[in-house]
Amino acid sequence: MALLKKGITYETKLVMLFFVAWGFLYLDRQAISMLMPMIIEDIALNNTKIGQINMWQTIGFAISAPVFAILSDRLGHKKKILFWATLVTSILALITMFAGSFNYLLIVRTLLGASEGIILPLSISMLAAVSRPTTLGRNMGLVYAGAAVIGVALGPVIVTQLGELFDWRYAFLFVSLPSFIAAMLMLKVIKETDVEPAATAEANTITISSILNGLKNRNILICTLISVFCMGAMWTFNSFLPLYLTQISQLSITQMGIVFSLFGLLTIVWQIFIPYSSDKIGRKPAMPGYLALAMVTPLVLFVFPNSAASLVILVLFGGIILAMNTIYQSIIPVESVSPLVMASANALIMGVGELVGAFSIGFSGVLADAYSLPAVMLVVPISYFVAFLVSFGLVETLRTKSAAKEQALVKATPEI
Repeated sequence: MALLKKGITYETKLVMLFFVAWGFLYLDRQAISMLMPMIIEDIALNNTKIGQINMWQTIGFAISAPVFAILSDRLGHKKKILFWATLVTSILALITMFAGSFNYLLIVRTLLGASEGIILPLSISMLAAVSRPTTLGRNMGLVYAGAAVIGVALGPVIVTQLGELFDWRYAFLFVSLPSFIAAMLMLKVIKETDVEPAATAEANTITISSILNGLKNRNILICTLISVFCMGAMWTFNSFLPLYLTQISQLSITQMGIVFSLFGLLTIVWQIFIPYSSDKIGRKPAMPGYLALAMVTPLVLFVFPNSAASLVILVLFGGIILAMNTIYQSIIPVESVSPLVMASANALIMGVGELVGAFSIGFSGVLADAYSLPAVMLVVPISYFVAFLVSFGLVETLRTKSAAKEQALVKATPEI
């Protein structure tokens, strides 16, 4: 029993650490969009260039996620890889403040996307390895909630206020510091998992070919397809929403920051509730249900861009767009594959989704220049509708409560 308590304590520490780390790393990524209304006053950028910056940042994320996840599954050293990825992200966020041209922003933000892409898949696989069956969904929901609490609720209002009071460049200085602290905490808290000899031999058989064979798993294939449409929709929505609210809805930058923070507060609730509800009702019914709800906010913003009611809908239901990623990116994948390839499966879904979805951001920027910003708000619900149709092909992965309790008891019972 003492061993079980010790395991739960370490599990909780990892949840808290990854909650904080992912929250600030998500803010690193989002800061460029939050501050874009100020950046375009210093650097000549049109919607097409803004779309390209966000697109290549996403492509960097997409390529690095599966590459480093496969390496970590084969070679181990997840703690070291996680530490260096977090530290490099902090440095790249810092040097964003020195941007003076489109090309500078393009290069730095692409590299930042690449360093960030490594972090979440490794965090999720390390957390899944120590989570109990009855707490897996909750734990992952709490880690993803870091993005809602720090990256959406608290971060935007602080970042935009700093940008207004000082300069957008100093806001990036603020953004970089917590990521540096998170990297240092990783060195202290995370234990490099010892691998048994038999597990080592099996891990050494993992190749790119064997990872790609994971696509033969029906859920991995379907989650990858869902990810393609959802990640494109989510990052398109996130990339252009600050400009949409300031240029189309006529909010000031500080008002936009306040709306984002309120939106983030409700996102926290969704981030905890969605995984928890999937623990209760099942992954398969939860996925299409939340995809249907994700269409509501962008459609209302498109139809009623200047209405206060649209802002209320954004605050109340917009968080679903961020919060439901936990199910198709992490919970279903780790319940569908061997623990030895959890990081790779998670990164494959995230990487392919981000890579293909990235072009949706670039396309939306071109569309916004051709037909104005409201056109972007049509791309988002159309993408979610396609994902909604695809999600009906999922196979349920949630274990029954009795099976989960039985497995937990087996783990807790000492061998005689």
